[in-house]
Amino acid sequence: MIRAARSGMVLVLLASGAVTALLTALLAHGLSLERTHPALAVLVLGLFALTTMMLAAAAVTALAGLFPLRPSAAVAPTSAGRCAVLWLVCGEEPGPLAQRLSAMLDGLRHSGQGGDCDVFVLSDTQDSMARERELQALSGVLGQITYRNRPHPDGRKPGNLHDWLEMYGAKYQTFLVLDADSGFCAERLKGMRQRMAANPRLALMQAAIRLRPAQSRFGKMQRLSSRLSGPVFARGLALSSGDTGNFWGHNALIRTRAFAEISPLPPLPGRAPFGGPVLSHDFIEAAFLRRNGWHVEICPDSRGSFEDAPETLGAHLRRDRRWAQGNLQHLRLLGAAGLHPTSRLHLAAGILSYLQAPIWLFLVLLIGSGAVHAGSGVIWPLLGVIALLLVPKLAGMFARPAALARPARRKVLLRALWAELSLTTLYAPLGMFRRSTFVAAVLAGQNSGWVPSGQPLASDRAQGRAEALGGLAIVLAVALPQMVIAGPAFAALAGVLVLPVALPLLVAPLLWRWFDAPGAGNAVAQYYDQSTRRFLAVGGSGAALAIHRPLWADGVSSSAAAAAHVNDLAAREAEAALGRPPLRVVDLGCGVGGTLFHLGRLWPKATLTGVTISAEQVRLAQGHAEAQGMAARCQFLRSDFMLPMTLPRADLVIAVESHVHAPDALAFLKAARRRLAPGGVMVLVDDMLARPEASLRPSQAHRVAQFRKGWRLGHVPDRTGLAVQAQGLGFEVIEARDLTGLLRLNRWRDHALRLAGPVANRAGLAHVPLFGNMIGGNALTQSYRDGLMRYTLMVLRNPDCAQAAPEDGLAKAVAC
Repeated sequence: MIRAARSGMVLVLLASGAVTALLTALLAHGLSLERTHPALAVLVLGLFALTTMMLAAAAVTALAGLFPLRPSAAVAPTSAGRCAVLWLVCGEEPGPLAQRLSAMLDGLRHSGQGGDCDVFVLSDTQDSMARERELQALSGVLGQITYRNRPHPDGRKPGNLHDWLEMYGAKYQTFLVLDADSGFCAERLKGMRQRMAANPRLALMQAAIRLRPAQSRFGKMQRLSSRLSGPVFARGLALSSGDTGNFWGHNALIRTRAFAEISPLPPLPGRAPFGGPVLSHDFIEAAFLRRNGWHVEICPDSRGSFEDAPETLGAHLRRDRRWAQGNLQHLRLLGAAGLHPTSRLHLAAGILSYLQAPIWLFLVLLIGSGAVHAGSGVIWPLLGVIALLLVPKLAGMFARPAALARPARRKVLLRALWAELSLTTLYAPLGMFRRSTFVAAVLAGQNSGWVPSGQPLASDRAQGRAEALGGLAIVLAVALPQMVIAGPAFAALAGVLVLPVALPLLVAPLLWRWFDAPGAGNAVAQYYDQSTRRFLAVGGSGAALAIHRPLWADGVSSSAAAAAHVNDLAAREAEAALGRPPLRVVDLGCGVGGTLFHLGRLWPKATLTGVTISAEQVRLAQGHAEAQGMAARCQFLRSDFMLPMTLPRADLVIAVESHVHAPDALAFLKAARRRLAPGGVMVLVDDMLARPEASLRPSQAHRVAQFRKGWRLGHVPDRTGLAVQAQGLGFEVIEARDLTGLLRLNRWRDHALRLAGPVANRAGLAHVPLFGNMIGGNALTQSYRDGLMRYTLMVLRNPDCAQAAPEDGLAKAVAC
């Protein structure tokens, strides 16, 4: 593996060099060298080669990621020693942190690591009110963790970590370092600990990281880019880096003894910005570990490893300013004695990632203004640069052959590619301009200091104005010289040619607000965000807090009891299938928590997790959990339940009128199986077709389509087909009970929908949640009256053997 990695890095450099040489030669051929000062021509060619080498290396690395990594040798279970899980915080919002702590503690217990893993919250929060909020939010877990707040946060994050090493480090063989917004799966941690125990020279394992769903367009753009090209790039980087990987500051498992050898990093001599504490300390820590003979590996599998991306341009740029200074500080360490060549390449890549912005801006100005004379031939190296930018994105697509083979999935991928290209094309000039100003500020001696991510952003009414002035300056800088040299026509042409760079800058005040605004949200999330309160008010479930259909069984005399009856049925079936009360319950599509609260009262020893895509439902559920005194046992997560989550496997998974929001039944069953422990039970309650959809008459199929469209459903399964698909995945179908007879289909509301639904449908109002609910509700009720639908409770048991584990990939050894 190590020899292959060294060969891989050599091949990356050779291939990148060859591409760079070709494109640079094409640029030389396209320039009018006889009309350009020789020194200026050499400067342009040198700068172009430098930045192109960076782009080519990224493209080749992504292509390398298309090749599968050699599977790691099986790691026999061994004693991994004691491990500390460290969350380093500094003023961030504590509520989400409390949920992540609770999930980690629960996961450690269920994965058998509770006895040898301790959890720490290392706080540098200084504001007294913020500290109080922190303690209040963590009150439910303070008895299970060690919380420490430093009154004097010397040394920022590295100092916080060094203080922990001195106070507690001797007790632990390894530690997992996390930021406040980090999430990590206990099963993933278990596999990494075993792998580190099996390799005594391995000092640091950096896990790849997935970004959580974002609200703003800017946040969605970052996540889309990360999902599209991140996995294939991480695999290529792991393949080429081998045992000389890098460290990204968090979501990494570290050998305590090895890290203690290099902590704390000495400050650089001289004054900031090039002297003083190293702001981007993580790259240097990885390089120094490798210099001391330790191995540093990148684990490209991002499953079970998460973080949040900045939601706004302002938050991103504030962090990027600090990173710019930190990476430029590495210029002083690039030649440090004893560093591994690959470590130097990591440092150089970080430095160039910031220097290339002013270099490209400088090249645009030189060529656009006519200072460097260019002919039509320069189009070829420019097209080559564009191709290099596209390679990681296209490689990310081709790394998903199964998705590309299915027309529907291929359409989704192509739409994602187009959206990512559009958004990043708009943002790129803004990022280039800001990074250029960051580099200029550092070179001018301006020190950014360390601004904690939890510190609120100052209000800035001038957002984008500097960029607009910069765009105007670029246009004038290329047009005015051309006006003097060649006349108005050439000046206008020069201005037009730089518009791809200048236009986004000129409209930056508008773009800034547009990027920061909420993006087009998930249709299901928007539906429930806007409808949940109405469902609760109109449904009449009362204390049951239900937004599913009431069941009027014998002896049920009130709406609240009818709404809660499905919970009783699910509880009885689960206990019968398990032979005991479950200890961990996950509700996929939990609404505002009504089902979980009901089950929590029946099973006082169970821990309960609800997952919903609706932010409004999470907010309401958390409030109800506090009011009912169940906040310590219940956690609610905003997520698409089809996505991977850092949750331990559950004894019981419930989905009441929610699984139909998945694209199809098979996809849901696979996702739900990842949440189930071996031998665990899943209870589904939902509207299902009495016979396959293919056998429906056109009028019946149209009604089902109205139901799906109005209620934002991904599919409507038939009972038999769902059972067959579940059995095909290895589930045992324990029960498939028809509950249709317990529904009331002649309420006043149903009669009103018979009038309102068709009117709303003819008016084309299905996209409005209120009217969509009417249209879908009427279509569903009519389908029940025609015998087309069956309200079904289905109980499935996961096999006792852990055959679901390979698909999850978290409990096994991680390929590094």
